[in-house]
Amino acid sequence: MKLALQLHPKRVTDELLEQRVFPVLDELGCQYYVLPRRHQGDVRIEAGTDLILVLGGDGTFLYGARLAVEHSLPILGVMVGRVGFLCSVVLDELEDALRAVKLGEMPLEERYALDGAIVSPEGVRAEHIAVNDVVVFRTGMEKIRDFTAHDNGTLIARYRADGIILASATGTTAYTMAAGGPLVHPSLNVIVMTPVCAHSMFTKPLILPPDHGVEITARSESYPMTVSFDGAYVHELHKGDKLTVRTHTTPLRVYRPEQYDFFLVLRQKFQHGYLYGVEDA
Repeated sequence: MKLALQLHPKRVTDELLEQRVFPVLDELGCQYYVLPRRHQGDVRIEAGTDLILVLGGDGTFLYGARLAVEHSLPILGVMVGRVGFLCSVVLDELEDALRAVKLGEMPLEERYALDGAIVSPEGVRAEHIAVNDVVVFRTGMEKIRDFTAHDNGTLIARYRADGIILASATGTTAYTMAAGGPLVHPSLNVIVMTPVCAHSMFTKPLILPPDHGVEITARSESYPMTVSFDGAYVHELHKGDKLTVRTHTTPLRVYRPEQYDFFLVLRQKFQHGYLYGVEDA
């Protein structure tokens, strides 16, 4: 089994690799190589690679996950970070987890990423895969922004807000949750659209089907907006540009231990449904 290692830029030290990671990989007879710790997706995936192994937290997982979608590879996340919502294995379980993967005994879960593109009158200016979200936001302190959202050419609404988040189901536990959006089970293939600080009492998040293409256009030439893809790729959105977002055709395949429980993770990481004085909500 050949592994591409995506490592946390600081927490995964050479000492940790030499003492706790490489011996496990050698014992299991794995071939492996290390990817750049930070990259824009422009990295070489070696022929014969079977798995992207992430050692880090959620940010590191997103670096590896975008490559996994692009190259149709499965991914396994090992928690060596702080939040670790996307990484379902702890470092002490690395050997057992990889052995289960080798034997075909660990379940593969399919999740859905997003395709985002900024299109100007001259053509496509930028196009990226986003595992969590595509975010349109204002820069600077001046003036709330105006923009329009369409769904397959049909007007959804004209918004006045600080921005808008277009998230996959996986991304609903990230920025979308903090902005008041819904929590969506990661197995669902949907696009969740959540305005950020909308200047309206009646503007609510929307959940859209995966085959729908969401289109965002800026309405002010004087105040451009910024678009980020998983927080890693950042571009300006000018008047006349269109941001289009739809579900990526290739799913993200994630190895999850059989005992993995999404709702337990919500309770432990985010205190979802927490009741004071009750041990487990």
